[in-house]
Amino acid sequence: MQDFEHHAWPTLDPAKKRRNGSRPGFRRGWIALAVLFALACVSSGGFLAYQGSLPTSVTLNVSNGQKEVPNDFQLKLAFSRAVAPDTLATHLSVAPAIDARLVTDSGQSTYEWVPSKPLADLTSYTVTLSPFTDGNKHQFKGGRWSFTTTIVPRITAVNLPDGSALTDGLEILPTSRLTFVFNDVMNPDTVKISFNTQPATLAWSKDFRSASMATAAIPSGPLVLQLAAGAKDRDGRTVRTGWSIDTGLYYSDREHTIALKCPALIQVPNDQMAVDQDGLQAADMVFEYVAEGGVTRLTAVFSNAPDLVGPMRSSRLVSLKIARHYKGVLFQSGESPVTRAAAGSDPVPQFFDTIGYMYRTGSRYAPDNLMITGANVNRAEQRFPKVPSFTLQKTRPALSGGTAATRVTVSEHSSVYTYDPIFGTYQKNELSHSYKDAHTGQPLRMEMVIVMHTQESLLPIGDGHGSYLHDYNLDSSGRADIYYKGQLYAGTWASTDRNGPITFSINGQTISLPPGLVWVDLTS
Repeated sequence: MQDFEHHAWPTLDPAKKRRNGSRPGFRRGWIALAVLFALACVSSGGFLAYQGSLPTSVTLNVSNGQKEVPNDFQLKLAFSRAVAPDTLATHLSVAPAIDARLVTDSGQSTYEWVPSKPLADLTSYTVTLSPFTDGNKHQFKGGRWSFTTTIVPRITAVNLPDGSALTDGLEILPTSRLTFVFNDVMNPDTVKISFNTQPATLAWSKDFRSASMATAAIPSGPLVLQLAAGAKDRDGRTVRTGWSIDTGLYYSDREHTIALKCPALIQVPNDQMAVDQDGLQAADMVFEYVAEGGVTRLTAVFSNAPDLVGPMRSSRLVSLKIARHYKGVLFQSGESPVTRAAAGSDPVPQFFDTIGYMYRTGSRYAPDNLMITGANVNRAEQRFPKVPSFTLQKTRPALSGGTAATRVTVSEHSSVYTYDPIFGTYQKNELSHSYKDAHTGQPLRMEMVIVMHTQESLLPIGDGHGSYLHDYNLDSSGRADIYYKGQLYAGTWASTDRNGPITFSINGQTISLPPGLVWVDLTS
């Protein structure tokens, strides 16, 4: 008590202490102080009891009616006392519904609601906590809050002329116009799109929600589209950075075709009465060679048959070899005695002119008027159940070290090929005729041209007129001039497998054949 007094009050001299202690007022002061102290002790317990009687409350990190809430928002809830996770999970709902998880600390009074994906743009969300009673009988009265998200300006799609969406790796037809679609009204002055690091010229729609760019002047090849940082919408919101698409401008045949079990090798005449032929653009490869009398014939190799192919004519010795190498069925209208004898000694699957499969068209002059549909090519192959499935593998090669060659002359076939840098293809002119595919009505475009040098020999046909046919050695190796993307590559060819595709190499490395039409001129 003396210590308490010493620390609580000023020091008095003994005489004064005796005098004051004998006064009634002094005694009343001490009594009042004791009463206050007792009341304080009682009220402290009462306050704690009062607190314990209050319902559980919660605060959120978003105010009711708040707008422009970020799309990566995570709701935080701080309760005045611990709430069991199962209880909260049962009574918490967010609409529109979105997949999310609840994360809490060890005290279970603070929770985070973490969505699995960003919230939708410009969307009003309602958070509802229904009433509950916790494990200690504390009431929570419930509540409801709403907030609205902001919009993150961005490119939502790049559309091709047919309305389909461009994605990474999807190749674009040259000269296609691209349309960039945004999810917001944009500020055109801030939007900068580049192709292969070059600035693109954009034509904006009236509502400034889309812009288009032309590719007509961009050469065929890889195409990387990028959106520069700093693009903003009309209200100054910044576009999310890092947008790009990696694609390419390459010509490809887009006509309807039917996938085949194995290659169909179709004999196609190439005399002046036969051009322009139907269906050649859809071929994987076309081999051109002199048949007899300086006139060339074609063996077209199809993994996918177009709606119409023709005209069709007879096979040659080299046709049998091509069919053997490319593991398919040879379609033809007939063959010479020499070819028939060769087929008998070294057979390949052959399908001849058959009623119900092939037909004569009145739009062409005989004998160059025998045609076949893609459906009948597929149906005819079903008659060869023992021929195994096979598809010629093709993928665009990455070549280097070539020399410029935008014009190619193959004098033995009276042909000139001219490179078109926009389409990345060669166009064929033979005897002053520019080739088209009669079915599509479009110029015939070759993605690769190969002049394959090999041994050529003359054999008597046996027609009694002293005629000779040309034969070619396809089972050894030799020199090959490979023309691709306007460049000449000195290469070689080899038949490493008598019953497998011919391989082509540059500097000793086997190259792949591109997806488009590959035209092979067999020459000496």
